[in-house]
Amino acid sequence: MKKKNIILLIFIFFIILSIIIIKPINDLDEIWNYNTARAISEGLIPYKDISMITTPLLPMITAIFLNLCNELIISRILAALVWTGILFTIQKILKKLIKEENISFILTALIGLLCRNIYCIDYNIMVLFLALIILFIELQNKKMDFIIGILAGLAIITKQSIGVTLSFIVIGYKILLISNKEQIKDCFKTIIIRIIGVSIPCILIMLYIIITGGLNDFINYAILGISTFSNKIAYRGLLENENLEIRLLALLVPISIILMAIYLIVSKARKKDNEKINTILTLFIYSLSIIIVMYPISDEIHFLIGSIISIIGLFFMMVLLGKTIYQRVNYKNKEKTYKIISLSVWILLFACILTTGLYNWYKYFCQEKNKEIKHFKNIKIEEYLQERINEIDEFILKQENNGKKVYILDAEAAIYMIPIKHYNKDYDMFLKGNIGKDSEQGQIEKIKKRDKNSIYLIKKNDLSLNWQTPLAVINYIRENLEILGQINIYEIYK
Repeated sequence: MKKKNIILLIFIFFIILSIIIIKPINDLDEIWNYNTARAISEGLIPYKDISMITTPLLPMITAIFLNLCNELIISRILAALVWTGILFTIQKILKKLIKEENISFILTALIGLLCRNIYCIDYNIMVLFLALIILFIELQNKKMDFIIGILAGLAIITKQSIGVTLSFIVIGYKILLISNKEQIKDCFKTIIIRIIGVSIPCILIMLYIIITGGLNDFINYAILGISTFSNKIAYRGLLENENLEIRLLALLVPISIILMAIYLIVSKARKKDNEKINTILTLFIYSLSIIIVMYPISDEIHFLIGSIISIIGLFFMMVLLGKTIYQRVNYKNKEKTYKIISLSVWILLFACILTTGLYNWYKYFCQEKNKEIKHFKNIKIEEYLQERINEIDEFILKQENNGKKVYILDAEAAIYMIPIKHYNKDYDMFLKGNIGKDSEQGQIEKIKKRDKNSIYLIKKNDLSLNWQTPLAVINYIRENLEILGQINIYEIYK
């Protein structure tokens, strides 16, 4: 690898980790993802012992590193590595598309700034990374069909819904590039090689699930259980987002996809067949492959993940338009002016980003970090949350010493279970769609058959619950079980 690429990778990692590492513990998605990986690293089996609705590649990879150091900060370092790979790949894609390194740096920096609030480790983000690598290989026009197939297969075993969509596109989209009979044979050869590549990771992970005895639970949670997920966030909410960037992107992303489609239709009508058309077709198809991330939850993080390739396509078309205008401008010093402006913008962006990174690291080393609560060390925890964790964990351990078993039926449960190395299937991520095919009624039936020593904590009636909380179960406990008292923000029932 060239020294310039190594320096770029180190710089991106330095900046992204500085943004991630200063965050206090307040992101439940981060907690849930870490908790799943932690459970695997401690010997629990996916699906059989762990409530999971996605295929298990990402938490299994994370678990390998947690075996070296089982702390949340390791997940944050891995998140920075994944995002470093994403932005590095985006820069290489843009450089390939527009043939201008300074502009590719500027556009990549803009995408990095757009995503600054969603830097974390997540299966959707991992699939995006895999899709971008595939897109980069496709744009190189290299014969790497088996590798592309493997990468698409890895996407399936990272998150099955998006991975399957991506794999269908990986396997079939080459058919759209056929322009004569001679290409048909090569196309079907490509399809077969890619199918074999896709199949290998899928077969291996299914063998793992079967051998570990998790097949029935895999079907229960990751296939049938997903149908019970009833919560949605409509796309129109993005158009009303308080963040101006998100509102603008919510308008521009559909426009980008429509413009690419129109360009392709018009070009086909004119019977054009050139590299530019194939490039836009590739961007168009792959933008559709990842956009499914937005369904059914079109919040900021899902929207940005699903929009990245569309944004790349939008930038490419803007550059094409800009080059057309540039060529028609009659100005003798235009090339020199262009170079000065692009270099100046890049230097300004670099200076701002570097300053922000240095400030973030200064802030991290100066801020008070947790040193006592296990698995959250070297991360900022607000004082009120530290006190709450200590109080609730002390209560749980005291009850266990008296032969009781405590379950917290709340989206925040994992925050309290992680420090004491507990894991309660279904309850540590107590959300609709995450509790199996029998959903809320199934959990109610389990509570009806509960052990007499079981204790349930649910949030006080006047406190807000996570929007995905299975309310029917909470209401059943409140109406049918005996209340014993309160502990911090929770009511105690048996």
